[in-house]
Amino acid sequence: MDEIIDGLCRDDEDRMVFSLVRYIREKRLKAGDKLPSIRAFSVELHVSQSQIRSGFLRASAMGLIKVVPRSGCYVTDMGLSSIIGPFALLFEAMYMNVQPPLFDLYELKTTLERGIAKRAASIRTIEDLAEMKIIITHMEDATQLPEMVRLDEEFHVKLASMSRNPLFLSLISAIHAMLRPARLQYSDFASEYPISLNEHRDLFEAIKKKDGVRAADIAEKHSSRRMKRLTMEF
Repeated sequence: MDEIIDGLCRDDEDRMVFSLVRYIREKRLKAGDKLPSIRAFSVELHVSQSQIRSGFLRASAMGLIKVVPRSGCYVTDMGLSSIIGPFALLFEAMYMNVQPPLFDLYELKTTLERGIAKRAASIRTIEDLAEMKIIITHMEDATQLPEMVRLDEEFHVKLASMSRNPLFLSLISAIHAMLRPARLQYSDFASEYPISLNEHRDLFEAIKKKDGVRAADIAEKHSSRRMKRLTMEF
């Protein structure tokens, strides 16, 4: 997952996506709003139209915008109003090579995973459940901290993939990559691991029963636990 962040920071196309996200945030655009033309963006950002076009195609692939031939580009209906700010800030932190505060990362993770869990419960497949169960089984056998952290990340990435939303998957993968160093140094991670494992089991059962409300509540409680601990440490 480190490669995901390295790639995001490296490519000109993703820099165009970052500029586009900031534009949507600053202009307070909503789902269905039309974006300026490629030529207009080219003039405003002082880059070539080909760069803008590549950035738009990248943003479309990520699900941020919808490209309508002979009409234009539109903000997609994906609940962007609630996540566009954190998404832009996360990208900004990557490009500036700055580690965001842990509390902010966990707050973003908590917000995302509540919606992800609810959606996953409604559209999960038998194959999804089988793969999630395998991860939980491996988690039950883990005894070393690096393995515990890796499997915990694997569980949450799998959960995000079950949403069928590539933007959610990219964000959760990036967030976990940025949290990884702190989690590997967190002295209580191993002692709290059984609690996390039980919450993963509970979340699995809620998703299995297609109980979206309970899945969302468990996901929020699970992700916010570390956030509350950080609050106590301040």
